[in-house]
Amino acid sequence: MRAALGPDYERWTREYIAQLADAQRTAQRAASPQSPPPAGPHIIVPIVVHIIHTNGADNIPDQQVVNAIEELNRSFLATDPDTAQVTPYFKPRVGNANIEFRLAKLDPQGNCTNGITRHFSPLTTSAGENVKNLPGARWTPQRYLNVWVVERIASGAGGYSYLPCGVGPSQEGIVVLNTQFGSGGRTSPGCQLCVKTLAHEVGHYLGLPHTWGPTNTPGAATNCGFDDGISDTPNTVGASQNCNLMMPSCIGDPDSIANVQNVMDYSSCPSMFTLGQTLVMNNGLRTTFSCRLTLGSVANQIVTGTATGQVIPPCLPVASIQAAGSNRAEPVQRLCAGDSMAFLGETYNLAPGTPVQYRWTFPGGVPATSTAQQPMVTYPTPGLYDVRLRVSTTAGADSTVAVGFVRVQDTNSGLTTPLVELFEDPQFPVNSTDPLKSWEATASQTSVVNWEYTSAAATQGTGAARLQLSRTVAGAEYDLVSPTITFSSGIQQPRLRFSRAYTRRIATNEDRLTMSWSFDCGRTWQTRGGAAIRSAAQLTTAPSTNIPFVPTASQWVNDSLLLHNGILPAGTHVMVRFRVFSDRGNILYLDNLRIGGRTPTGLADATIASRLGLSISPNPSTGAAVLTVSTGNNEPATLRVYDATGRRVGAAYSVAATGAGRSREVALHTVAGPLAAGVYVVELTAADGARRTQRALVY
Repeated sequence: MRAALGPDYERWTREYIAQLADAQRTAQRAASPQSPPPAGPHIIVPIVVHIIHTNGADNIPDQQVVNAIEELNRSFLATDPDTAQVTPYFKPRVGNANIEFRLAKLDPQGNCTNGITRHFSPLTTSAGENVKNLPGARWTPQRYLNVWVVERIASGAGGYSYLPCGVGPSQEGIVVLNTQFGSGGRTSPGCQLCVKTLAHEVGHYLGLPHTWGPTNTPGAATNCGFDDGISDTPNTVGASQNCNLMMPSCIGDPDSIANVQNVMDYSSCPSMFTLGQTLVMNNGLRTTFSCRLTLGSVANQIVTGTATGQVIPPCLPVASIQAAGSNRAEPVQRLCAGDSMAFLGETYNLAPGTPVQYRWTFPGGVPATSTAQQPMVTYPTPGLYDVRLRVSTTAGADSTVAVGFVRVQDTNSGLTTPLVELFEDPQFPVNSTDPLKSWEATASQTSVVNWEYTSAAATQGTGAARLQLSRTVAGAEYDLVSPTITFSSGIQQPRLRFSRAYTRRIATNEDRLTMSWSFDCGRTWQTRGGAAIRSAAQLTTAPSTNIPFVPTASQWVNDSLLLHNGILPAGTHVMVRFRVFSDRGNILYLDNLRIGGRTPTGLADATIASRLGLSISPNPSTGAAVLTVSTGNNEPATLRVYDATGRRVGAAYSVAATGAGRSREVALHTVAGPLAAGVYVVELTAADGARRTQRALVY
């Protein structure tokens, strides 16, 4: 509210709380001091939940939404079992707001809906007002209570809402974390404060300040100088995630103890609204708040499909294509030729339990079609492939195409080390002479710009790569992905080195660069935590400027990143990715990219002996794969398993000599133990250092 109203905040807040106090006094003259809201049919509030996600666990299930609305109704109708825990002193004040929230059944265009929408956007990790402007993610605020469920709020809040009529319609609604939204799904088990977060924010939305008044700092002694304008909530400094039921109220208040269990406090045991609070919210929807009168009207129930007994035909399904593995949050699924991946068909906009039929088409895949909800598909040939899905119910069908969803890498082509990439080709990211050496530039949202060639400010040669952030979409992610890079010889502690230059457009731009690398054709990406992330402050090499930034020689810096802490043998494949989160700064430049390291001593790159045999079946597996091993005559060997970071998993396992033409089977879990989903390297090593490796995919 303070950010939205600016200098008017203090005046507006004083007038608002005075308005609440006047309404309370009027109600007290007309009835008893603690009169309940009017009896009769509930006021119905239509609600729509917009899930902002990146296709990972943040794409919460419908059931978590249903749970959240059920929890919300129990709080507002005083039917939650936790009201039994209210202390005897305050139990007579427990209020029933006589307000019920129902997921909308008709959208603003009159189409059937289940009241849940889903929107892919990286803004979910830095959410605020920005998510309210995503296409289709704000329904008519006079008719629907809009709730945006996100992964992280930029301010650090668990949720927030504006008080009624204090801001414009485009800002109305509630933003809340998916970990503090109802119960189940992402919500922490047993977290009462998490379960009640939505009720707390809806309380604000319907007119309630915090119990201590118009600040966001519970526990401050100065809070006794404020009040919330509601007569039966004791004046308090406010609790802060504690549950001291004997906490004293402010000096001079008729009550000696504070109402710590109030939903509008910050305690760890929120259990009740008071009668006065429920009257404020109920009256607000009936008469008090002009911006809420349509929302709670009987006529609006018909428009939104929430009227009791209203018959809405079954909704048409909405099809969604997902990856089922650890890489599902990525917009493009990457594989090595010959690898397999699992798909997941999701169907939205349906009532729970609705039977669904699936029909997949996989160009370039084996099998080419499937009717399973979660099929496994192998891609033998390098290329870029679409995926198609048609879902059907008794009400109808929906089809969707994920264009370029699967990118299969050719591990026998691309770039080789020692690598020096100077970005000299004017067609960059396309390689005009060899398409297999092209880089790839993608964006999480449609954008007019992406990574491109520039002849300006090259540190060497005539070219550099740049991203004009001032022309990008705020909150979108922009990826620059290398082709496959093959190590022509063994490298010890390989390192990515490059030059960069950047400045902000304004001092508050918070662009971010994350560098990742992959040893499995982009199936999984590694970042080594904070070492691979550069904040805007860390990226900045020149003063902020509003004019297009062209760095001088002194405004370039050299950067580097360790890719592996051990030895990688000849033939290892790696890909690197530069991912920028845009806050619309100025321009970021990259140039002079190299991958290299020390040549290891004692490593025989050519000792991948034909006399050693190693195969894995099934592959991929759930971890129950079998390793088939063969060695030479009278030659023992050792099996080891490594994760994608090069860390050994489990213990070394000795394999006795198998003899010529014979093999031995060993369970993967015997060597490595239980394995989480991911990509692993199985290595068979003879006594003379000869080795053979295979990749094992666990899903």
